[in-house]
Amino acid sequence: MRKSDCVTSVILFLGVICLIREAMTEVRPLASNPLSPVEINQLQASAQSGDPTAQLTLGKAYEEGNGVPQSDTLALKWYRAAAEQGNATAQNDVGLMFRFGRGVEQDKMEAVRWYRKAAKQENPNALFNLGTAYYNGDGVGVDDVAAYAWFLLAQNFGSQPAADAAKGMKEEAGTLQPEAFEKIGDMYQKGDDLPQSSSQALNWYRKAAENGGADVQMKLANLLFNSQDAASNYAEVHRLCEKAANLHSSRGAYCLGQLYGHGLVVEHDLRTAAKWFSEAADLGLPAAALELGEMYWKGEGLKQDRISAYEFIYLASRSNLPEAKQERERLGKELTPKELKKGRAMAVEWTRRHPPLVLKGKPLTAN
Repeated sequence: MRKSDCVTSVILFLGVICLIREAMTEVRPLASNPLSPVEINQLQASAQSGDPTAQLTLGKAYEEGNGVPQSDTLALKWYRAAAEQGNATAQNDVGLMFRFGRGVEQDKMEAVRWYRKAAKQENPNALFNLGTAYYNGDGVGVDDVAAYAWFLLAQNFGSQPAADAAKGMKEEAGTLQPEAFEKIGDMYQKGDDLPQSSSQALNWYRKAAENGGADVQMKLANLLFNSQDAASNYAEVHRLCEKAANLHSSRGAYCLGQLYGHGLVVEHDLRTAAKWFSEAADLGLPAAALELGEMYWKGEGLKQDRISAYEFIYLASRSNLPEAKQERERLGKELTPKELKKGRAMAVEWTRRHPPLVLKGKPLTAN
């Protein structure tokens, strides 16, 4: 059963849907004060000269019939003029005109496109409208996690309708929260749907990590590890990686291998580092197989073993790691044909003991 407009369908969560559907019409500013003919003339002159604020105000005047004959077509014209200059309020208004087919043929996908432009500037009305679009499936597929994420963002920027919608969704499906927090972190980190901000990404990832899975633990750990003040974050990175590793995350195990291998927070311990790299390799991480191979080659934390070194470097080279392929070529020049053949055979046998094969690359064959 799926959500749809409350005026046409009666389904389980009707109250929530009606709230969202009605609030959709309430995201515009309150009606403007009456405009005099002199003010209209001034607005028209400024709008025609390219002033986006005047264009937005004139568009609203035409939409409301305030001082000018009501005209959705002219309202859209001036909203679009301001929107194309980057005015976030106008961008949201253009989206609403497309959403409800005012002054233009209704196009919900185009509405979402304009909401996104305004949301990139953290406009609360646009953030809320994106939430409604994902909740109701208007112009995008229904996605409760995305809806809840946009409502939370709009709420943070002062939208009361969004606060009401987020509260309703949390009661409806409380498990959405960690995923929504993580999604917001992703959006801030990538900088596609929201302005890029590693600090905001950290804030949201921290919220998600409290009850989230291994992936978000590692996203947070990676940001902390690569921050300008990385040294002060190593203790938290260790805790996050350990938590992820306990959830059988290959990246978590690899992270612990790096920390022990370099003596960051924890004691420098190559034997323990090799243990964690081995676990990460068992879970299918090519970079860990490469590290393990190099440790075998150098005899660091492991008994030196040229053939085992080639086994793991050969495994890693079947992925898309360029450095692994380079190492494989280098070792190939230093080992005998017999050693090379045995190392490849050991790699094939390794894949049989660790199904399914999750190291990316071509299937292994003994040749």
